[in-house]
Amino acid sequence: MMKPDPIQGDPSIEFKPSHGDRVLEQRTRRIGEDLLKQSRQAGKTFFGATSWSDRLSDWATRDEHFKVQLFRFVDVFPMLKTSRQVYEHLMEYLAQPGVRAPRGMGFALAAGGLLKGITADIISRQVRTMARRFIAGEDAASALPTLKKLWINGAAFSVDLLGEACISAIEAQAYAQRYLDLITTLPGHVASFQADPRLETDHLGPIPRTNVSIKITSLDAHPQPIDFERTLDRLAAALTPILQTAGKLGVFVNFDMEQFRYKDLTLALFERCCEEIDFHAGLAMQAYLKTGDADAARIIDWTRRTGRQVTVRLVKGAYWDYETIHAEQQGWPVPVWPTKEETDACFERMTGAIVAAIPMKKDQGGVKLALGSHNVRSIAHALALLESRGLPPSALELQMLHGMAGQLKDAAIRRGLRLREYLPVGQTIPGMAYLVRRLLENTSNNSWLKSSFFDNASPDLLLAPPQGEPTTWAYAPTPARLHELAHHEELSPAISGVGDGRPFITEPPRDFSDADQRARFAAAIAKAKVPTVANDSTVAQASAALASAHKAFDSWRDVDPHKRAAVLTRTAALMRQRRDELCGIIIRESGKPWREADGDVCEAIDFCEYYARMAIELFEPRRLGRYIGELNETWHQPRGVAVIISPWNFPLAICCGMT
Repeated sequence: MMKPDPIQGDPSIEFKPSHGDRVLEQRTRRIGEDLLKQSRQAGKTFFGATSWSDRLSDWATRDEHFKVQLFRFVDVFPMLKTSRQVYEHLMEYLAQPGVRAPRGMGFALAAGGLLKGITADIISRQVRTMARRFIAGEDAASALPTLKKLWINGAAFSVDLLGEACISAIEAQAYAQRYLDLITTLPGHVASFQADPRLETDHLGPIPRTNVSIKITSLDAHPQPIDFERTLDRLAAALTPILQTAGKLGVFVNFDMEQFRYKDLTLALFERCCEEIDFHAGLAMQAYLKTGDADAARIIDWTRRTGRQVTVRLVKGAYWDYETIHAEQQGWPVPVWPTKEETDACFERMTGAIVAAIPMKKDQGGVKLALGSHNVRSIAHALALLESRGLPPSALELQMLHGMAGQLKDAAIRRGLRLREYLPVGQTIPGMAYLVRRLLENTSNNSWLKSSFFDNASPDLLLAPPQGEPTTWAYAPTPARLHELAHHEELSPAISGVGDGRPFITEPPRDFSDADQRARFAAAIAKAKVPTVANDSTVAQASAALASAHKAFDSWRDVDPHKRAAVLTRTAALMRQRRDELCGIIIRESGKPWREADGDVCEAIDFCEYYARMAIELFEPRRLGRYIGELNETWHQPRGVAVIISPWNFPLAICCGMT
């Protein structure tokens, strides 16, 4: 084990380095250079041609078109039942113009004939082999050989179940039983593994050998942040027997972090379970979220307040594309950092905050750090921070994905660091989604592994400090954001003098995963009152109303279309201003749930904004042909008075839209 070169520091003082702290940066650079050198000397790289899957990853890295088609094939592979189906899908995806398959695969596909079945069978076996590279087995029993091999080679483990977001109560119960299977089956077998103090102790003493990761969306068919307290109650009830069993058997349970909308629910559930049940507890936290700094501060404050010791698995995040696309679709601010460098900077800030909160005594509340990263810079920075507090390397745990970063793992083990591999167990179909995610990470142009081992980038580039500053997260859609989306989507013409002069953009719905928005909405609903409208009109009164409308029609028809459109945009503005009040009336009068009531009002606003823009061109004369001596034009005009009988199920949107 390499003897550390510590930076002197008082461990009783919180370490808060500035971004440009020279001594810390020098130490980070020295550790990083050493780790990078050892990693590159550890043998063939992850992308080297040592297996079929390695060669495929190598080729996918070189050819973006091939990568896209390969991942499409892998995604559908579990549903292909015959060799003919496999071959036909391979040809469908890989015979596209501009797609070049690797030499051997390309030859086999082009040969056809008798080689069709042989080619399909070979590739089917190779895809399954590639999946097994990242997946330990189908259940606890079948995963044991892989877990034992890891332990012998110097790495601990955290086992997860493939799949998430179950859709029925029966499926949720099945997941709960599978978690219990992991928790009850693994400890007895793992206890027979050879002793390894590096893997089963930290700076404060023994830690569990068996480590299981759970996803809360697998334990409830309808986890709804909008129904926060009742969802929290259901999840706590589902988790209680699992965590009580884990506590009795000495199993560490880590709460995985999933999509952003479940983040606050996961934090609240974790805190509640830790306060009510005695078990070895861990929690994943995501640095790609703009709330990362605040999330870390929340958990640190909670541990100090409660005296609880927990471990944080600090990761960068696995749903960046989804979070970005989903937020843009909804018209919400994007919750993740837009660049990898900003994510890396947040990761280092969160690392610093957590290292400063690592407990120095067994009975002291605080947060232990499990660093989930394949980035040497991130690891080196954490080790330098440890030294700054006078903490030994055993106070840090490194966590890496099974089947990836082999050379970096070897270097970490040789350095005497505690390494834990995160590996899933489960069936083939959910396994393919996991496989595609791993392949995407391996071949991404932003991948640190690709840059360091495939592109052989320089240490100056790989170990440079990331640039990025904390930001204040705001959930509410901003006008600037909506204007950007309007020009990006161009759902309508931009009409000068109509509304804001920009194209139409759909009204963003409320994000009910945000506690502030839920509270404001609930307060508005509580104050809403359904107006009392007398229903005693007579036929004569109806006839008089129609007569009045007919009388006004001619003058209204001839009003400038821009002025008529302005009535619609002013109506939209008033509805937007009183949006939650209108929702409250709809909820009380029609019995709509929150989300559907909000959607009804949003749609009514959309009708006004959209029709205001689309109407203008209808009323502008358009010339037909250019014949000598003729002027032929076509245009539209209002037809007259209309009576609208709207259905009950959209009391505002359909009535408003038709009007």
